Amino acid sequence: MVSESRARFGRFVSERRRALNLTQDEVRAAGGPSDAAQTRAENGTGPEPSQRTLRRLDTGLNWAAGSAARTLLGGVPDPLEAEPDRATGRPRGATGFGPESVAVSVEMIADLLAPHATLNSFRDRWSEVTEDEFVKATDALNAAISRITGVYVTDMLERNGGPGIPVPALIEFAFGHHLDEPVGEDPADAEERLYRRWLAGRPIDADADLDSRFRRRWQARRGADA
Repeated sequence: MVSESRARFGRFVSERRRALNLTQDEVRAAGGPSDAAQTRAENGTGPEPSQRTLRRLDTGLNWAAGSAARTLLGGVPDPLEAEPDRATGRPRGATGFGPESVAVSVEMIADLLAPHATLNSFRDRWSEVTEDEFVKATDALNAAISRITGVYVTDMLERNGGPGIPVPALIEFAFGHHLDEPVGEDPADAEERLYRRWLAGRPIDADADLDSRFRRRWQARRGADA
């Protein structure tokens, strides 16, 4: 039976390799351990990785020295993002901006148009508009805009974040408020907000099923961009 600490370590190793878009052979060629040692590390099987294997994981996965050993003990790795990414051509760790456009649902557009129409109607009867009406309309508009911009933020985090990948400070500064918004009661919207927090490495109360769903979604997106 795989211990929780070994399973956790294996997820970091596996997700880092996939985030770098590398095969095990390529990790080994970059100075990493043998394919068999990588498989044991990723699956949490066999004896605990030796210090030599841990040092070679640091090299092959482009982690700072001591990262693999620290992660095995419950810490987190420190990525060194210097070499160019084969899929994007930009330096690994460089912030990937974009896209220039995002697809939003008709429902999101409808959610935006409703408060827009309400606020425009206020112009014809401004003297009669109550504070409560104004607050409700602006709250609805802000919520609709937040959902639309959230689509863009999700894309940014999928490109630049994920398990074991620290979110660049620029993205955290520009879009961190999206990660701090209350989850809300709408199930679909709540899951999107939790997914963004998960991508950013924020702690969330996720069961195994939700965590697995998020991982599959993120890995599918990373694979599509490769």
